[in-house]
Amino acid sequence: MSTDTAGMDNELSATEARDHFSERINRAHHSGEITFVTRGRHRQRAAAIVPAALVEHYEELLDEHDARIAAECLADIEAGREATISIDEAERELSL
Repeated sequence: MSTDTAGMDNELSATEARDHFSERINRAHHSGEITFVTRGRHRQRAAAIVPAALVEHYEELLDEHDARIAAECLADIEAGREATISIDEAERELSL
């Protein structure tokens, strides 16, 4: 999967991206190319057309990270380093 982000050929304005959308989708799917979509006078990156596999991998990494944090929190609760409160108490404290 190509992830070269140094060249300007991987950046298109929103109008250019619209005009070449199918082509950029094919490039992402078949060769792993990432296309950044820019907007404004300064061509700031606003979005990207990326291979679905890249996003799926990113989501897996986020899930693993969240699972690690949850496991650490649970370990702290079980070890008595953190306390828990009921949902009713939390709602009262938050004035919900």
